[in-house]
Amino acid sequence: MAGHSKYYRPIQYLGSKIRIVDTIVKECQKLYTPENYVLDLFSGSSIVAQSLYNNGMNVIANDAMSFSSDIAACMLNQDRKKCSISNVEAFVSGMVSLHTLPQNFMEFSSLIDKERQLLDKKDLLGLKVLYDNLSQVGSDRQASLQVDYIRKHAGCSAINNYPLFANYYAGTYFGIRQALEIDVLRNAIETEWNQKCDLWERKVLLTALYNTCSIIVHSVGKHFAQPIQINGQENKITNTRLFENRNYNVFDVFKTCIMNIISSIAKNDINSTSYSLCMDICSPTFRKLIADKNVDVIYADPPYTAQQYSRFYHIPEVLHSYKYPKLQMFRGKYTQGIYPEEKYKSPFCSKIKAKGAFEFIFDMAQKHDCSLIVSYSESKKQKTGNERMVTLEYLLQLAHKKLPHHSLSKINFDFDYRQLNRSDKIVENKDDKEILLIFKKQ
Repeated sequence: MAGHSKYYRPIQYLGSKIRIVDTIVKECQKLYTPENYVLDLFSGSSIVAQSLYNNGMNVIANDAMSFSSDIAACMLNQDRKKCSISNVEAFVSGMVSLHTLPQNFMEFSSLIDKERQLLDKKDLLGLKVLYDNLSQVGSDRQASLQVDYIRKHAGCSAINNYPLFANYYAGTYFGIRQALEIDVLRNAIETEWNQKCDLWERKVLLTALYNTCSIIVHSVGKHFAQPIQINGQENKITNTRLFENRNYNVFDVFKTCIMNIISSIAKNDINSTSYSLCMDICSPTFRKLIADKNVDVIYADPPYTAQQYSRFYHIPEVLHSYKYPKLQMFRGKYTQGIYPEEKYKSPFCSKIKAKGAFEFIFDMAQKHDCSLIVSYSESKKQKTGNERMVTLEYLLQLAHKKLPHHSLSKINFDFDYRQLNRSDKIVENKDDKEILLIFKKQ
């Protein structure tokens, strides 16, 4: 039986299952047959997939977002070879060569020096002035040559080109130097390291970079929905945290993340049959890819509200593709969150599409003749701003229709998730509860 599940959490993730992962693993173990699979349809930060894998189960982890798929592939040892860890360690040892900025990054050198002086003096107002006057793709200030070029080349790769993060996210989500160092590392993964490393090694490097961004980002909850704005109150906790976040050294954090990842998976079997996919589960391609897999259990933790997860994780998704995104505009202005125009939109977050999307999950369990475990967050007070796209009653009716011979058991958890709405939208005593629905094949 599962004890305390072991996993590595590379990013802060909305609705993370950390508090109930042991229960999920325990319930999956009851339904699992060796050599078969547990299918995790919405792997997110891969906490559940890792825990299942570390408890001896074969896992197919899937997520529609590319960075999530990278994380799962890394943590599930997909395509890892005997020499892979030593190769990654060698890459880390050679990182000293990256500390010199490339020529097309030098436009920022004086700004880096100024930022360092202001951070050392803890000059909050000076930093605000510096950041407010930065030329950025998502600002209405006069465009620099780099910003002008990038706006004309949206959708193009930023590899060996003008730095992406420094021209989009400097002075907001990250410091100027931090953004440039993220750019340096992302370029190195594709240039200096890409020809030397295999698929798993590349996933480790990308996962470590997502991990780094999650640690150093200056935002509420360490997500990427919006950067925290600087104001004049020096003692305000968010301004204190600004200095903490800006003083992180990207290269040092990146090295630590790599070592932590390696430490967490080093003892795992490299002959893993677990793997990661990056698909919309409602697509015909996904259906074909898993058609011949012996699946014992499907675990589904879909979004239930209109809040699109891509809004909270657009930055790691941009980091994955590393193409200059065209930015979304609202009423003629760029959004405060610096969102890309093209973001993944889940059908589970649409009132029109959600019922059909959930029906697809139950159809999948029916076709594979397997058990289904669904995480559901029930909203008892319909005024939180996070209205559920489908009700619990609808899911139970769907199960009765699609899985009539499955037994049903429910596990209720007594805790709430943090609300990330604006302060005027937060509802006291909202009473949103987590439920685990277990539809067991008879």
